[in-house]
Amino acid sequence: MQDLFPQQARFRRKVESKLLAEFEDHGFDMVSCGAFEYVDTLLRGRAAAEAEAWVRVFDTLGRTVALRPEMTPSIARMAAPLLSSGNREIRWCYAERVYHRTDDPASLSWISGRAAESTQVGVEWIGPADVEVDARLLRLCQSGLTKLGLKDWQMVVSHAAFAPAFLAASGFEAAVVDDLMGTLARGDYVGFRRIVDDQGSVDLPSGEALLAMLSKINPLSAAEMSGDKMSSDKMSSDKMSAGRPSGTNLSDLVEIRWRNPALGTQVENYWNSLVRFAEELKRMRLTDHLTFDLTLTRDISYYSGIVFEVFANGVGAPVALGGRYDGLLASFGAPAPAVGFTYEIERLMAALSEVEWTSQPEASIADGTREVDTEC
Repeated sequence: MQDLFPQQARFRRKVESKLLAEFEDHGFDMVSCGAFEYVDTLLRGRAAAEAEAWVRVFDTLGRTVALRPEMTPSIARMAAPLLSSGNREIRWCYAERVYHRTDDPASLSWISGRAAESTQVGVEWIGPADVEVDARLLRLCQSGLTKLGLKDWQMVVSHAAFAPAFLAASGFEAAVVDDLMGTLARGDYVGFRRIVDDQGSVDLPSGEALLAMLSKINPLSAAEMSGDKMSSDKMSSDKMSAGRPSGTNLSDLVEIRWRNPALGTQVENYWNSLVRFAEELKRMRLTDHLTFDLTLTRDISYYSGIVFEVFANGVGAPVALGGRYDGLLASFGAPAPAVGFTYEIERLMAALSEVEWTSQPEASIADGTREVDTEC
């Protein structure tokens, strides 16, 4: 585990405080919950295999509990009774440690891709569900980065349901789709191509062609084209509601035949929602540091809508990540749409600091002097 010396501890507290102040300015109230959670609670809305990376123990009654690997399930558990009693919207924020089990010594580093212990500061917004809310959440994430003074960062956006529906509609069996999604979650594009090409069907696209389709089709480009056509053709909102302008439909952008037409229609519906989302991002001027990549896949199965990650120069894992999870609250008996994100604080600190903040500050250890804070 990583200890923090005074300079480093002050730095982390400053980063946490700035982000929490930003959340509270936007109407989010801080909550806190215990470090331990019943595994049954954590597994609601997600695959049992995801528990393999959790630190698990047994309580005195023999029930399995785990050190929380993330905050969203605990927040959902806390919010469910309030929703059931009539609350229609909940905005909460938090700053807590999270834990993962690992045998990899590299994971003991704060800034590794899956640190054994790390700090998350984030928000959960329960109740409203439309593209404007999703865009406002991304704006909040970007404003937090601006408050910290982080300059060199990039936000990558996708949709949790798009790629699996795209693959299933293209003709892949459900088990193969699961394997392919696993390779995308690990960033294993070689494995993705191999699994696709091993299917040996002349009716299926090649692995290379599928990856190119998923990574190249861009809702932002379609949104820009839609805006241009709206201006040139002076299309009315009534005409827009009847269908997207020509050239912005998914069928205009990729040459693929849906083997399952019903799923193909679902894919096109996901695409249309992504283009509407991109239009909202453009309207809010949030696209300067933002790209879409529909191969982006989160390894948490409760995500149902937009997902995103933020990367910063010099850090090999996301410094922020989140998405929409409209089905999770139903597993707690209080159906409600929800969206949220978290910052990974130690990774942010590594991106913000001009010095190796994880190194031991020799001056403060040798003579007890306090070093000057790193600005953030």
